[in-house]
Amino acid sequence: MLSPLILLATREEVFRRSVESVVSQAGYRVASASDEARALLQARSRRPDGVIVDASIAPPPHFAFCRTLRIDAGLSAATPIIITSLGSVTRADQLAALRAGAWELRGQPLDFEELLLRLGLYVSGKLDADQAGAEGLLDRASGLYNTAGVLRRSEELAALSVRQKLPLSCVVFRVPERDIAASDGDRVAGAFKSEGRVSDAIGRTGPNEFTVFAPATDGAAVVRLVNRLGDTVARRARLDHPMQSGSASATEATGLDPRDLLERARRSLDAT
Repeated sequence: MLSPLILLATREEVFRRSVESVVSQAGYRVASASDEARALLQARSRRPDGVIVDASIAPPPHFAFCRTLRIDAGLSAATPIIITSLGSVTRADQLAALRAGAWELRGQPLDFEELLLRLGLYVSGKLDADQAGAEGLLDRASGLYNTAGVLRRSEELAALSVRQKLPLSCVVFRVPERDIAASDGDRVAGAFKSEGRVSDAIGRTGPNEFTVFAPATDGAAVVRLVNRLGDTVARRARLDHPMQSGSASATEATGLDPRDLLERARRSLDAT
């Protein structure tokens, strides 16, 4: 497991080396940026677990960049931003930093022991919040994604498919009505978890409904996926009848909207 990543934004080379050395020795990974544009790019692409911003990174008012970083970079509210500023810090400065989205403003020279203690506390809370958020996207009974989780993951797959010019397909499976009374929905979910491809996003979108988003899978390939997965899940879950299914496929040219794909797949299923 990778250690937490700290983004350090400063124009001051001596300050950068000092902070980077101390933070690295404490077990963190460090990404550094010497201007606003690079700091914003790093925050967007790497989603750090904590940010240390030196006031030298931006012209006055220094806290405007913190506000931009917090909003534009998409950092979660749980991601700590610590601003450092040369000299003493006034109460008015502290309040302005808090309003801009920083967790605190520290004067220089820094007390590195205190900085590491505070950083450890803040980052630990951020990681706990991330874990709670991830668990909130899962169906606790099966370990598959829930509806919110599979849609979140499908958006990531759609973005990847657009970048790589690949198709994306969605399949909705349902337990046949004749089997619902005698079947165990958790057993069916377990079968999907065991038989599904690692590359696919598989979610439990209803007590007896399961949705699969399959990247790099076109209309012909999704037919093979439906036949293989539907049959193996039915056998593993000991169903008396084949899984019901409906599917839809799309490319960048036809519009890659995961929610639209899901609705089309459900309409295809309902039409059978």
